Amino acid sequence: MKFILTALFITLTLGIQAQCRPATETENQAYERVVKELQRQFTAKTPEGNWKVFDEKHSMGSLEVTSEWGGFVHLCSDRYDLLMERADVTAARKAETDTSKSVNKPQTSLYVPRDTMYRENPNAIAQRSNDTYSVSVEMNLGNYRLQDTESARIIENSQTIPVTGAPLALEVRLKPDLEGAVGRQETVVLLGGWNTKPVQRGQDTRYQPHFKKGGNLVENVVVTITAPFELARQIVKQIDWKAINAVLLK
Repeated sequence: MKFILTALFITLTLGIQAQCRPATETENQAYERVVKELQRQFTAKTPEGNWKVFDEKHSMGSLEVTSEWGGFVHLCSDRYDLLMERADVTAARKAETDTSKSVNKPQTSLYVPRDTMYRENPNAIAQRSNDTYSVSVEMNLGNYRLQDTESARIIENSQTIPVTGAPLALEVRLKPDLEGAVGRQETVVLLGGWNTKPVQRGQDTRYQPHFKKGGNLVENVVVTITAPFELARQIVKQIDWKAINAVLLK
């Protein structure tokens, strides 16, 4: 029985992987056009303070896609993700690393006491949220899941906000799932063709798109800024959302 289940799992895994394929030249061009505009907007237009790019992920030059589910094109590889960090935090970490190397400072143990492993320090979370923020961009979504109980994404509260050039934008506070944790704050901007009336399915809440071009790359994007609302509002205000919308497939 164990052998049969293992073989079935391997077969399913290979089947899923086989559904992905290298993007066509047209798909690559459409994807790269969107990514380059995202880079122009989000790496150059930052909130108050001195911010630097800490990490950036995309699939330019290595994009893989599939259209096996729902008929529209999904991305199999990285979409576009950006992590920004305050420059003074970057400098302080580099100085500490250099100092440790020069004095042969022993490596700090990664051991965490069992009774604290799953606890969040509210002060540490608050400090981290002021030192970094992230921008995650999903493309050609079949729906945006505001609340999804199956994946334990539960919202504490949300509200729509006006964003020029966007059919829908939301400020979302997630319900924390750990004692002492702080609910994550997300500012979400949806571009492209979206139905602005949510669909309720039990406790789940979703927004659905409408594909005018059959779901070819790239017809819609969902930009999620994970940062305190005050910081995210500065970012949203500086971004030219119309410019991002202009590079989407019409």
